[in-house]
Amino acid sequence: MSDAESRDAGWRVARVVSIALHPFAVLVAVSLLAAWRLDPASLPRTAIGIAAAVGVVWAFVLQRRRAGHWQTVDASRRGERPLLYLLALMVAAAYWWWMGGRASATSAGILAAIAMLCVAGLANRWIKLSLHMASLAFAGVALLALVPPVGTSALLLLPLLGWARLRMARHTWPEVVGGAALGLASGALLRLLAHG
Repeated sequence: MSDAESRDAGWRVARVVSIALHPFAVLVAVSLLAAWRLDPASLPRTAIGIAAAVGVVWAFVLQRRRAGHWQTVDASRRGERPLLYLLALMVAAAYWWWMGGRASATSAGILAAIAMLCVAGLANRWIKLSLHMASLAFAGVALLALVPPVGTSALLLLPLLGWARLRMARHTWPEVVGGAALGLASGALLRLLAHG
């Protein structure tokens, strides 16, 4: 295998990892697992709400990409992200309301995810934090208390995902590390909210 072929193979592996651990996939999984563990009766409502939330954001992402406003579906340039953050925050707030607001068993998790998006959006002026890393780190910490093997697995996958985001040149080291730190801090906030 030539160097070019090896580089291409590495890029393809990185792309598969990035798709498999995309924030949409990770947040869907953590939402469904949290509902299953905390309030099994809410699973249908959670599935409908999370599907609608992802559908709205994904439709927006695809429209921006197809119209040529974004370079990639990941909103890879910092200037592409403010609208994404604004929409994600509005959708997350609507999802929180859909799930019952404060009365929801998953309210603390939704609020911690909203806080994570707010910090990432504010930080975007200076650094494009990796939302891939943030969502996986957040899910790992959140799931440690609910489904420990899944939470541990998510945290153990962070280095692989970090490599993938760097390999695809979607982020720099500070953006990858900063995204992971934001996710870990948001997961810790969730634990405080859940026990407070």
